[in-house]
Amino acid sequence: MPATMLHCNKACTLETMDLDDPYRELGLAPGCSDAEVKVAWRRLSARWHPDRNNSPHALRKIQRINRALEMIRHARDEAEAETEDPAPEAEKPTIEHTISLTLEEVMTGCVREVRGEVSEDCPECSGSGLHLQPTPCSECGGAGHIRQHLWFAWVSSTVECTACQGQGTTRQSCPACAASGKAPASKYRCRVPVAPGARAGDLLDVTARVQGRQRQHELALRVRVELQPHEFFTAEADGTLKCELPVDGFAWMANRWIEVPTPCGLQQMKLQRGHLNYRIKNAGLPWTGEAAPGDCIFTVVPLFPQELSQEQEATIERLVASNSGTPGTPAGDRMAAWNRLVDNWKDRRM
Repeated sequence: MPATMLHCNKACTLETMDLDDPYRELGLAPGCSDAEVKVAWRRLSARWHPDRNNSPHALRKIQRINRALEMIRHARDEAEAETEDPAPEAEKPTIEHTISLTLEEVMTGCVREVRGEVSEDCPECSGSGLHLQPTPCSECGGAGHIRQHLWFAWVSSTVECTACQGQGTTRQSCPACAASGKAPASKYRCRVPVAPGARAGDLLDVTARVQGRQRQHELALRVRVELQPHEFFTAEADGTLKCELPVDGFAWMANRWIEVPTPCGLQQMKLQRGHLNYRIKNAGLPWTGEAAPGDCIFTVVPLFPQELSQEQEATIERLVASNSGTPGTPAGDRMAAWNRLVDNWKDRRM
């Protein structure tokens, strides 16, 4: 067969050969090692590099060699992934919000609304910021290597292309997201029902619906409850409400009835002379279940005038005289006994 026809047949074979068998393209057997694949690729790349080979088919051949290497690596990576244990499904990200409730809202329950924005992966590049399909490298023409001239004009060497890291292909930035990998943010809002008896630190899990540019999907939200400071109540974790209550000192001495605030409204409470702490059962915060509400605890602070008027002084003198100064009364008899003990003690010291 003439040499020209043989050359033509070989060229036609290279042009029409598909890559159903990438190992054959590199002259290897399917069971070869990774090191053998690398050596064969380097040998053929050096032979068919357009800078060294003047054949018109050199560029096509080097592209097929790079494609064969890429297919072998991809097939082996998939085989390794199948032998490994499947990775657990990644949990959907949860966005956190905080709502601040008043004491009255905790008592009765309420519905709050939370709003926000969420960014999704760019649908054009699947969040990578790059085109999904690679293109031949413009620096090396798809060869993966470039020819570097030394200071001798007739001496050169082949080095790996830094633009594509020797792959022969590159991926351009995605114009849809300007290489950010993110689509424009989508707004969402969600109504959060709060049952009566919520506590500070409670976490409420709700789902919001987000209308993206391509599709509608659900978004997991976690809402943390905070309790706003109240004018006079301090809430405990067990539902107890504490209040420091100023009262008139004379009313306290007289065991008067007074009105005190509770979450359910004003209630009557009787003062007891000598007692500072009072409890109203089940007047505190409710629970989300069937448990009884907490209690209201009041600590009274009796208030007396710093200086007494003449009328108040006269009134107190009459009260003292009618109490400890009157024989036959409990206070009068006890004070008389105490005074006798003091007089006897004084006589012994003289």
